[in-house]
Amino acid sequence: MTPATVSGPSRFAQLSEGIPRPFWALLLGTFITKAGSFVMPLLFVYLSQGRSLPLPLAGAITSLYGLGSLFGSFLGGIMADRFGRRFTMLASLLVGAAFLLVLGLSVELWQLAVATFLMGLTADAYRPASQALVADIVPPKHQMKAFGMQYWAINLGFTFASVIGGYMAKRNFGALFIGDAITTLVLAFIVWRAIPESRPEPAPGHPQHPPPAGNALTPFTDAKYGPFLFLNFLIALLFFQHLSSLPEDMRLKGLSTEEFGLSIAANGLLIVLFQPLATRLASGHSKARVLALAAALTGVGFGLTTFATTLPTYALTVAIWTWGEILFAPVNASIVATLSPTHLRGRYQGAFTITWSLAAMASPLIGSSLIPVIGHRALWLGCLVVGLAVALAHLTLSARALPKEPLSE
Repeated sequence: MTPATVSGPSRFAQLSEGIPRPFWALLLGTFITKAGSFVMPLLFVYLSQGRSLPLPLAGAITSLYGLGSLFGSFLGGIMADRFGRRFTMLASLLVGAAFLLVLGLSVELWQLAVATFLMGLTADAYRPASQALVADIVPPKHQMKAFGMQYWAINLGFTFASVIGGYMAKRNFGALFIGDAITTLVLAFIVWRAIPESRPEPAPGHPQHPPPAGNALTPFTDAKYGPFLFLNFLIALLFFQHLSSLPEDMRLKGLSTEEFGLSIAANGLLIVLFQPLATRLASGHSKARVLALAAALTGVGFGLTTFATTLPTYALTVAIWTWGEILFAPVNASIVATLSPTHLRGRYQGAFTITWSLAAMASPLIGSSLIPVIGHRALWLGCLVVGLAVALAHLTLSARALPKEPLSE
């Protein structure tokens, strides 16, 4: 008996089992474009420091990205179901690269506002189509693994983007927009050359058979999916504080944009190092319990920010809420794929993305409005309360509503 027979399949063989070739091409392109995603993580910093806008105004314009993302997610989900995943992805990426450059060239306040909205609109029209494509081409029993790898690649790229972006922002904000646009076009080229259309076609014997009932609002009225979306929105509200309230908190305590970039880079680095381990640790447990733990860690991490004063202590708080992110991201993706009817897969993915878009829009408004009134300490403690409340809801409501089978790698 050979050693290979004794030890079983290698880790690489286990990782690649059931994963089709187009997924690997998409994974490579995703990493490249995320490694160049300089603008969104530093948008609030660019507006408040690069353009010297007052804090409430910078928060309001940043929230327009979330508003654009809201409409983009809605539109992208519909387009993915009607016109195909590949077409939607290409349209979003090509137009999105153009609007990145437009934002970088904008000077007047109205130009900054419109360009930010359009950038959010085009950027998040891509996401539901991309997630629907993965759900189309990867067999269900391997989807958790595929979404985990996709999430890993996103954050590996994000780690590079945070460090490089923070360094570039200190010297030349304009380079952020050019670099971001170029990597977006690289992903568009990969989609054009290597990604086939995956939208399910009607059965050959029933070409005229009407599709099952459903519309753009169906995901929100789904008795199981609707509460899941609401709880995800609350956690996303906390998560997006790291793009608005966190950099302002660090600035007031004397830290630079470069140090902000380094602290946020800890987020991507930890995900790259520990996400595969977290997936294995979560296997065998119910989805509701894993989501409850993720929500609690997110709330605690942001809550402890009230005590952070130095780069190491900020990095520690980032590490805590990052563990929450590590747990909930691939679990959420697999839940969305499981609960989505095939003919409405794009719309269900779009609805999930909308919860993030709403949070991206509301979070900077909430943070920039509340901080001058109640201060950072109360804001961070409020994040703690919300995180623990969502954890309790998952242990009670989600435990009854979500699929009961335990997670698997």
